[in-house]
Amino acid sequence: MLADYMMLGLEPTATDEQIRRRYLALVKNYPPEHDPQRFQDITMAYERIKNQHARIINRLFGYRTAGDVEASFGYLARATQPKRQRAGLQALLKSATKSWPHQ
Repeated sequence: MLADYMMLGLEPTATDEQIRRRYLALVKNYPPEHDPQRFQDITMAYERIKNQHARIINRLFGYRTAGDVEASFGYLARATQPKRQRAGLQALLKSATKSWPHQ
């Protein structure tokens, strides 16, 4: 269930209204025409945590209702998008000094 909150970019303590607002904002950013897999993941996460009843069902049965284990692991892997960062000159020099043999 934590992956569902991660997919939507929310804290586990989010209210139903916060979950709904975040879902609508993400659907605007990731329409099914542009990124169908991301849209499907966002919608699946929302369906699992959209209200108290859905959260209870998810806690009781977990991913057993989502299908096979492989699909669940794939979903979890897609829950967070890696952030790319460029290494600056200081970071490169710092890593070089760590790997440089000391005399």
